[in-house]
Amino acid sequence: LRELSRRAYECTICGQCRAVCPAHLDTIPMWENMREFLVSNGLGPMPEHQQIVKSVENYDNPWMQPRAQRSRWARRLDKDVTVKDALKEHSDVLYFVGCTAAYDPNIRAMALDTATVLSRAGVDFGTLGNDEGCCGSTLLRTGLLEQARGMAERNIERFERAAPSVILTSCAGCYKTLRQDYPKVGKLPAEVVHITTFVDGLLRSGRLVPTKRVEGTVTFHDPCHLGRHNLLYEEPRRILRSIPGLKVVEMERNREDARCCGAGGGVKTAFPDLAAKISAMRVGDAERTGADILTTSCPFCYQSLRSSVEAGGSKLRMTDLMELLRSSL
Repeated sequence: LRELSRRAYECTICGQCRAVCPAHLDTIPMWENMREFLVSNGLGPMPEHQQIVKSVENYDNPWMQPRAQRSRWARRLDKDVTVKDALKEHSDVLYFVGCTAAYDPNIRAMALDTATVLSRAGVDFGTLGNDEGCCGSTLLRTGLLEQARGMAERNIERFERAAPSVILTSCAGCYKTLRQDYPKVGKLPAEVVHITTFVDGLLRSGRLVPTKRVEGTVTFHDPCHLGRHNLLYEEPRRILRSIPGLKVVEMERNREDARCCGAGGGVKTAFPDLAAKISAMRVGDAERTGADILTTSCPFCYQSLRSSVEAGGSKLRMTDLMELLRSSL
């Protein structure tokens, strides 16, 4: 049973097996339900996951960072970018920043670029500030359903107090969790939308007009939680094609056939060598396109691929999709 448990946690739950399954089995909930079963029988999660689990329980984020510093990222915004406190002042759009973009200094630009793009489009938006809690995705993907339920209940209560029209995420993992898992716990007061869908709408309506050329050839990595888990494939590509100067090329494995970055499902924490090998293969996929820019729309994918770009001495420039768009506004 211990060997079965270890093998079950080696899966990134990327959904590729569902995409190719000749019997059309919905393998994603099968893997997640297996992990719940393992946890309920004392066989999960992996010992390597315990530090993250304790961090989420004690700090409300997986990075062992103080709750009081969750909104610190916003201090680096340009002075003309205003972010409301959604619990004190109503805003139409509630931007759910997520733990990684809020705390990781290498990923913080994702939150800054997202907020800047929203501001340039005149969007009325706010955040929960230091009251935002971890979405619970890390716990859910490792089988800790009951612990994640409490986090979901607290966040839903905050969403109800803020009463937005849209709950917006820039993290693919947060998007999957809020959109697919939270409704099993309670009713959300607003539609959950990923930043790629939201910005695609702003571009198509003319509220955002990229004008500055961004020279280069770019290829897009489909995050598993955005692509195979939620079927959002064309929105990020339309955003890229809207940016003057960019040439968009595809990796051989793209959309529903995209290779995972290796970071999902708790694999990077428990099996870092395996995650690094998968990530390096994905960087190789990108290099073979001839692109000089690799972009994505998920902080975990960004984190994983950037590490492989740097470790392998790749000439690729790793970016977040909103970074490219912001530089063209």
